[in-house]
Parts: sequence; C-alpha cells; structure tokens
Amino acid sequence: MARRTLAPGVEVFSVTTGTARQAAVESAVGTAGYPETEPRGATAPKTPVEAASGVVGAVARETVLRTASGEFLPLQRELGDDLEQLDPGTLRAFEAEGVLVERKPRSWPGPVAVVGSGAIALALSELLARVGAEVRRVPTPDAAFGCAAVSWCHEDHPPVEWAKADVMLAERAIAWQRCSVEGATAVIEPISHGPEDVTHADVRARRLAASASPGHLQAYWSSERRRGPSPIGPAEAWFVAALLAADLEAWAARRTASRRLRLVDLIGLTVTEQPILPLHPAASREP
Repeated sequence: MARRTLAPGVEVFSVTTGTARQAAVESAVGTAGYPETEPRGATAPKTPVEAASGVVGAVARETVLRTASGEFLPLQRELGDDLEQLDPGTLRAFEAEGVLVERKPRSWPGPVAVVGSGAIALALSELLARVGAEVRRVPTPDAAFGCAAVSWCHEDHPPVEWAKADVMLAERAIAWQRCSVEGATAVIEPISHGPEDVTHADVRARRLAASASPGHLQAYWSSERRRGPSPIGPAEAWFVAALLAADLEAWAARRTASRRLRLVDLIGLTVTEQPILPLHPAASREP
C-alpha cells in the first residue's frame, strides 16, 4: 500500500504565539527614544493564548502549513513524521486540497529514445538518466525498437521525417515528443500518445491557421536561409531540456496529458503557452 507524503512544494513549520504582540512592537519601533503608547503600570489586554493559559506572556507553538502556491494555513494539530496517523477525515481533506499525495516509487513504462546531436538532446539525455529513465541515443525513430517514448530534439526547423514519425510511432503505440528551434525560439510540441492525439502535422496546421502571414511562415519553414550564431548555450540547452524532461516524467506517471504548445524565448529564458487541439479527421493537414 502506497503511503502518503507532503505534495511537492508543501511545507510545515512552527511559529511562536502568545508573545507575538510584544515582539512585533519591539521589532517595529525598537526600545529607545520612542514614547510609550500606554501609561506605565497599565496592563495590556491578554492574548487568547494568555487568557486560555492563565499566564500573561505565555508562549505557545502553532503548526502552520504553507501550500505550494504560498498560502499559510494554521492547523489545529501538529503533523508528525508519519502522516498515516492523521484521522481519515483530515487525510481526505488534505488529499482533496492537493496537500498530500501518495508516495509512489518512480517508474518508467520503458526506455526513452532521444534523437538529435545538439546540446538540448545531450542535456535531456543526462536529465532523464538522473531521474531513473533508461535512455537510448538513436539516429532516427525507426531505430527506437522496444522503446516506450521517442524525443527528437532538433536545433533547427522540423525535419520532413517528423510527418512520417507521426504515423509510424502512433502505429507502434510509442509516445512522441518533439522540440525544434526557430530563430531564438525553441518550440516544444505536446507529447503525442496515439493517433487521436496532437501530431506534428496538427501543430503545423494550427500554427499556419493562427498566423498573420501564413504564406511567409510556410516559406520560412521550407526555405534555405542565412543564420546568425546559435542562441543555444549551456544554460539555454538545460532550460529547454528541463521542460522536456518534466513533460516526459508527467507522461511516465500517467498524469493527464497537457495539450499545449510552448514557445521558449532563448534570449530571456521565458516561456509562453498556447492550447492546441488535434485536427478533425476530415480536415486537411499540412504535409
């Protein structure tokens, strides 16, 4: 039976209460050179902790949970190391809020084939190996026999072989990840999980339909051109590879697939996302 643990980014800590009012005042104004706000000998109102304990200035510890998004939630009880000791109602509530998750051993459905000879492909291979995946460097998807996924990192415009891989990998039930580069933008396409999912052909057709100048975009993809220096240095390669690896980890964990096209600005290292859907079977597709 899988045991529960705090979700990634969730933290629990203790805070001292009961003397918070005095500490806050001393921190804000110091102890010298400021007029007293209350007459000497006057008794400040008791805090709830002091009133409950019967001791003025009593110190108590409060357990606080910080969610992954930064919200602070005071808890009614302490959380020990063994979260399974929580009552069932609390466990269900915490799981519903995403605070607790089941601790499952990380596993991969099978080897991941990485295609590409550039810095992004190399960085992705190293990252996947570090998180426990069996990585195979192959020249083309045709050589990915026995692999569960193929990731092709191409540091240029998508090669024409991607259209063939759309069909071949879907027929073999192999997950299909793609990354290309346009100028100073890395284009990360959503992982295709089968023939009904978003293929590279879908991405091309959708981008052409959304372009303000589809004729120029289509010519840009297919024409020979002069290029400046590559914008991909070590930091840029690892940044893009981390996004690719995160998508593959989500696929391996069988989390819900995210149909999003991500554009990575390789100069500022920022990411923009665009939702993208597969084309209707009756629609024509860009070859």
